[in-house]
Amino acid sequence: MGAPEGWVGVRSCGFFLNFKFQKSDYIAIGLALAVIIVLMLLPSPKDNNPPAPPDSKHRALKIEKDCVVCHAPQGERPLSAKHPKRQDCFRCHRMGGA
Repeated sequence: MGAPEGWVGVRSCGFFLNFKFQKSDYIAIGLALAVIIVLMLLPSPKDNNPPAPPDSKHRALKIEKDCVVCHAPQGERPLSAKHPKRQDCFRCHRMGGA
């Protein structure tokens, strides 16, 4: 036994659950897709932050924890007070100055 024309059926536990998309369903799906597209088009943190300098010290970095060697509060170049206290440097800063 099939679903009537225009209906979408889902077979579950031997029962045939029928539902028909209404105009409001299509509007909700369209709005959800629009929100996803807008969020994908927002600039990433890498677009708004300076890249890591292209010097030999920064080119040698492979893991973010190595950044703390110089950028710790007692390090050679400590981070400013307004810099977020995070350990995921590569999330915001591009490597290689690119």
